[in-house]
This record gives sequence, C-alpha cells and structure tokens, in this order.
Amino acid sequence: MDLCASASREAGVSPHVLEGSSLETIRHMVASGVGVTVMPAAAVDGISPRDPLLRVRPFLDPVPTRRVGLVWRASYPRHRAVDVIRQALLDCKLPGTRPVATR
Repeated sequence: MDLCASASREAGVSPHVLEGSSLETIRHMVASGVGVTVMPAAAVDGISPRDPLLRVRPFLDPVPTRRVGLVWRASYPRHRAVDVIRQALLDCKLPGTRPVATR
C-alpha cells in the first residue's frame, strides 16, 4: 500500500515491501512472520481473538475509507437484476456505507 510506504518513510523507516495476489495469501504471509498488513474489515472479521498466530486491531478515528462500485459489462441484458443487486447491497446498511450518485 502506498500509504504504508509513505508513513514508513516519514517515520524514517525503510520498508521492505512484499506483495501477494490475494488477501488469503497475505494473511498467511503475516501468520508466517513476514510482517504486518492492512486488510479490509471483511477479510479479518473471521479471525478469532484467540487465534494463536494473528492479532487484529481496528483503526481509531479517523478510520481509513475506500470507495467501491458495482460494475457490469455494458452489453449485459439484465438491467433489472443489476438494480436488484444494488438495492440489496444498500439495504444491508453495512457500517460506513452510503449510496453515491449514479451515472
């Protein structure tokens, strides 16, 4: 994450950056002692507080945010299905979520 590298430089630390292709791979790297990482809350919700290898700490305010979107192929013929999925996601009222203007 560029943010982590920037914070390391500001703290006078030279980060050694390793990358993985999936959240599960990165979680295993951390469990193996490779280092630390920042992961989406959904990726760590299943980690038990009693996990012998991993610890999860939430961020304090102001917490980092990210923007995600629902994407589909332009030629996808089932527009109503996309609308239903969008509304179902909004109806979940997940913490920190809010609708944005549609195009």
